[in-house]
Amino acid sequence: MGKIRTGSHPATNTAIFNLIVREGVLDKKVLDIGAGGGYMAQMLGEYLKANGKKPAEVLTACDLFPEVFGYEDIVCEKVSFFDRLPFDDTSYDIIYAIEVMEHLANPYEFIREVYRVLKPGGKFILSVPNALNLNSRVSYLFSGFFTMYGPLSFDDKDAGLLAGHIMPLNYYYLDHRMKKVGFARTDLYADKLKRSARLLYVMLNPFIRLASWRGVKKVRKRSPQLYEANKSAMALVNSKKLLCSRSCIIVGSKA
Repeated sequence: MGKIRTGSHPATNTAIFNLIVREGVLDKKVLDIGAGGGYMAQMLGEYLKANGKKPAEVLTACDLFPEVFGYEDIVCEKVSFFDRLPFDDTSYDIIYAIEVMEHLANPYEFIREVYRVLKPGGKFILSVPNALNLNSRVSYLFSGFFTMYGPLSFDDKDAGLLAGHIMPLNYYYLDHRMKKVGFARTDLYADKLKRSARLLYVMLNPFIRLASWRGVKKVRKRSPQLYEANKSAMALVNSKKLLCSRSCIIVGSKA
């Protein structure tokens, strides 16, 4: 079996692979949602075999189009993202969804479903194209479209492609929903800090910091309670990590 090609950036996959392995997957149950061709499943499967585990003992994969899944050591189940996920409550220790959320018409309900399926103490790792990086913000200012969120296809066969990026939810809204459904903690990670975004960061950072300070001051004055609930996420919205990274990676921890 040859190397499976990835549909997302290698840097994103590497960052998420390291986050998964850090959790000690050898004695865990792991769910790959939106597994695509099986690039990450193969990475994890090879890691598991190198450590004396059969991939099927640990890893489950599912996708809307399981026929494209190419990793032979596990079966990829068909799943419809419009319905309840076909998995029992509290059945997985780690769930990951790489570049999936932007394709979903109901991402908030999807997050609720992931929370249901996740075991107490489990981790949900997701990545989306980072609509808040400076390249994307400038693109939106001048073109009306965020980077990687261009004109959409009307053909269902394009659902998994770039033209199927229908939901440009940024870090703040994903983080808010995860906390709203019950995740006790969320952590933000970057995959690759883009050189072009870093250049814009140097040029624009003084103006961004001033605008952020004024925005925070306004929220604090209007509603101290709202400010306290949002201050950590608001601080990250204009952080270098979000202003420069290609993808937004969020890890939610279930209590």
